[in-house]
Amino acid sequence: MSSTRSSFPVHDVNAKTYGVTVPVLRSDDSERTAQLLGTVHTRRGRWNPFLPDNDMRPSEHGFSATVSLSGRGGRHGDGIYSLRFGVDHDLRKSWKFDLSTLDTAGKPTLVSGHDATRAHNLMFRVRESGEYRVDFDPVRRTYSIDPAPEYLTAIESVQLNGFVWDEESDFEKFDETRPGHRMRWDGTSWVTTVPLLRDGGISFRKDGVYQFLFSINQNEDWGFGADNEREGGLAGGTGFGSSGGRSVHSAITIRVLENGNYTFRLYPEDFRFSVSAEEGKQPPQRLNGIRSMQLLGSFYGRQIFDPRDPITEMQRTCDGWEKTVDVDAGVHVLNFALSNELFLDTMALGAWLADDGSGVLRGRAWHGKPNEPNVLLRVHEPTRVTVRYELATDEFSIESSVPSALEPIWKIETLELIGDMTGWEPNIMRRDGSFFTIDVALEAGTTYGYKYRANGLPWLWTFADYELDGYGKDLLTRNRDPLARDWQALREFGHLTTHGNPAAMTFTPEDTGVHRFFVDLETGLYGALPPRTIRLDRNCSSE
Repeated sequence: MSSTRSSFPVHDVNAKTYGVTVPVLRSDDSERTAQLLGTVHTRRGRWNPFLPDNDMRPSEHGFSATVSLSGRGGRHGDGIYSLRFGVDHDLRKSWKFDLSTLDTAGKPTLVSGHDATRAHNLMFRVRESGEYRVDFDPVRRTYSIDPAPEYLTAIESVQLNGFVWDEESDFEKFDETRPGHRMRWDGTSWVTTVPLLRDGGISFRKDGVYQFLFSINQNEDWGFGADNEREGGLAGGTGFGSSGGRSVHSAITIRVLENGNYTFRLYPEDFRFSVSAEEGKQPPQRLNGIRSMQLLGSFYGRQIFDPRDPITEMQRTCDGWEKTVDVDAGVHVLNFALSNELFLDTMALGAWLADDGSGVLRGRAWHGKPNEPNVLLRVHEPTRVTVRYELATDEFSIESSVPSALEPIWKIETLELIGDMTGWEPNIMRRDGSFFTIDVALEAGTTYGYKYRANGLPWLWTFADYELDGYGKDLLTRNRDPLARDWQALREFGHLTTHGNPAAMTFTPEDTGVHRFFVDLETGLYGALPPRTIRLDRNCSSE
């Protein structure tokens, strides 16, 4: 049966994306690859194991990469970086580090496969700015960084971050640097007590469901998420932006049934946690675990992204889940939910797999928040579609009963500014590679809300800043330097993400006149130049 409309162009397979395409990978690549992931990159996809942009180059003993690091770089501008390795663009082949077992050079030892769940990202500090060479040999199980940095392995503090802080803003909830998030060591565990509400938690639901993470030494990339295969178990090296991405790992999620004080305990050596209610109160429910899977999206004649809706339920199979749906023609969007709970982190699109001759759309799923797009495809005529999800590999397939009815969407052809300044009508931006600009006349003192969207799709591939990702301190579009693409700019001003359809950014000009809005989709950098600093041509240079 042939059920796809077109093949991926050869030049797009295993090619760099520069932030404007979804990766397209060979499905049975015989040539081994390795990926360097982490804050050693400033691109949006710094933790994306599917990006060929993150590929290391083959070397005499394995693979190597050269990165520019700074004593004022890294997530917090303190010279502290984090990384891990991937192999063959495969989530199951993640390589992390045992921070409690050091080799003769004082470096944490490598851990791979299933054991990588109970391991961490590599944390290290550089004092001198310059080029650093990273080598990785998955056969010999060795790695090195030259010049040698300071490897960080000691836990000095632990923070509880997430929606458990009901009174904080969305910019503050996951901020691991806030003093109030610190836990204390009581001799056996790290502990803190927090008031929770049966109608508290995630703001648009307020149903007592709380999602949270632990971080170490005020760095979320050195932290813990949930291990969905082990009750009360934790997965290491899974911060908000550095999630491992597999369905067996997600944010930690509980539901409280009564108002009260709840005590959180972390046992880092055991990769274990507990949450207990005060005396006389019902214990919280642990929601982590994979008991069912739901197909969310627009296959139902309307968009349904609530996994509690019975229509979204998939059926269990020997190796995963599947669902057959009659689908109308048009552009469609979908993702996969776990256990009827949106906040176990839906599985969205990591990469498309190049055609294998079967005529079935196939891809690799992950939750790489906040920079994973949903699965997008065009259905050219009404058809019956069967969607399958393989749990062990986190791969999915989409098969049509009508030949050539399905066409994958993976490339950004256009980017549009849509907002108050355009009457919420799309205005196509000028493009130079991954960089986009548009000139718009604005009135001084007027606050304009806006977002960006790709390919004219009706809010299906949307770019906006994201309050929870730790980048930026507001949505006020304060960056005026289109060349400021370093860590300090991203931390100060924020960056665009593709996670769902978040709130609009705003911009209040100080001057009346034509302003230039600019976007770099590779780094996520965005901002606006006032009229007195721009030339009104296709350049982005300031005078």
